[in-house]
Amino acid sequence: MAELKVRQLSDEVAAALRARAGRKGISLEEEVRGTLAASVEIKRQAFLRRARAIRKSIGDRSSAPSLDSTRLIRKERDRHG
Repeated sequence: MAELKVRQLSDEVAAALRARAGRKGISLEEEVRGTLAASVEIKRQAFLRRARAIRKSIGDRSSAPSLDSTRLIRKERDRHG
């Protein structure tokens, strides 16, 4: 597990986190961990939604020819000796 030290956090943010932790009956550290994890998960889910929407808008590409860079590199290498 990683350890993280946050410097120059505003007093207002620290107080809000402390108050939320108090209302939940958990430590400030646990509240910060939960807040950070939730933030990362929200961003991850948003990315996955965008990726699905892009895939849906592109449609099924299974019949399209694939670009195999290995094949192209070998062809170019063989051409130049």
